[in-house]
Amino acid sequence: MRLDPLRRRHYLHLDEPPARGAIKAAVSNPSRVATWQFYPLISHTVVTHKVKRKAGHFHVKEKRRPISYASHRDAALYAYYADKLTTHYERRLKKLGLQEVVTAFRTGDGRCNIHFAQEAFAWIDQHRPCVALAYDISGFFDNLDHGLLKRTWCEVLGTTSLPPDHYALYRSLTRYAAVDRTVLYTTFGISVHAPKASGRTRVCTPEQFRQRIVDMGWVNVHQDTKGIPQGTPLSATLSNIYMLEFDKQLSAQVQIWGGLFRRYCDDVLCVVPPEHAEDAKAFIESLVLSIKLEVQPEKLEECSFGASGVVTTPALQYLGLTFDGMNIRLRAGGVARFFNRIRKGVRQADKARARIAARSGVAKNSIPIKRGRLNRSYLFSGPRNFVSYADRAENLTKSPQIRQQLSRRGQALDAAIQKANEKT
Repeated sequence: MRLDPLRRRHYLHLDEPPARGAIKAAVSNPSRVATWQFYPLISHTVVTHKVKRKAGHFHVKEKRRPISYASHRDAALYAYYADKLTTHYERRLKKLGLQEVVTAFRTGDGRCNIHFAQEAFAWIDQHRPCVALAYDISGFFDNLDHGLLKRTWCEVLGTTSLPPDHYALYRSLTRYAAVDRTVLYTTFGISVHAPKASGRTRVCTPEQFRQRIVDMGWVNVHQDTKGIPQGTPLSATLSNIYMLEFDKQLSAQVQIWGGLFRRYCDDVLCVVPPEHAEDAKAFIESLVLSIKLEVQPEKLEECSFGASGVVTTPALQYLGLTFDGMNIRLRAGGVARFFNRIRKGVRQADKARARIAARSGVAKNSIPIKRGRLNRSYLFSGPRNFVSYADRAENLTKSPQIRQQLSRRGQALDAAIQKANEKT
């Protein structure tokens, strides 16, 4: 089910959410789109920590991902054209027989990453012996070549050049202007935790933005010939369009080898008979270079699956799950992050009761840590929490090992609370 491209967005930006009727008239008029004046994007960096287990120890690696989000009117425009382009793209996929190959950013049929991983693991189990090759394309959105993007965009539209309205969008995403969120919020005294406090409906007026941001040199314009911002409603669709030739060529070759090929954004999974493994690696790496992207060979996960019932070490990691030839589990890194969140949640609850105690003039430990929210977040299945994800993964994969991975969460929560109570 597709989301309404003109739905109201509730984040704070340089403009206020437009009236639906006005924005619908604007984005559906190609002449107006061709001369559209785009606001700068607001950008920030999302920092995540990838946890990997090696030789019995967990290793944490920081991953920084730049995210940019468009103004309300620009986001509506991008989403409206993403919807239109998706229709063209889906027709192209069907014509090329690639409907099952591309699994990210598609019009939904009710399946999620758990389904895609389960299908890949089932295929592997039914076609042993085989070798699974899992690649991660480096700096995906940051390295999409502008010339190649324009050509594939035209190909999907069935035109030799981009129409003026589409060119305006292309130009806005290849030569985009952006302002750092920290700079912007600091300048106007906005809290990142409560940006809409005191009834604020926009960051500032256009005049304030020109005087305090533009004139001070805080707006950065992308000058490179590669890279589009990650986070706009059109970026995901364009990334799929960009990979169209790659998907077509690799799918055709893997079919010749009698293998399986799936791509989820920048994650490439190729499973082939053992005799074709080396050829597959060389073919994939050269094909990635042909579309002006790169893979890091040292990040390649290569797993050989032998006779049925034989455990494979290390297990194949794919879309948040692992498969060792016998059992499906949640990724160890994801489970480790979940238990870290339990401890962090307790620390935050401990700080909350300390503030209450200070205001009341009593000892902190005289006030118990509130368990209700902690239980809902970490013990019970709830909306979009990790426990509900694990429950769904267990139900879809029929894997009892997943339940076992989270079986100690109650003890972990109790231990974290006991530790907080023991601190003076």
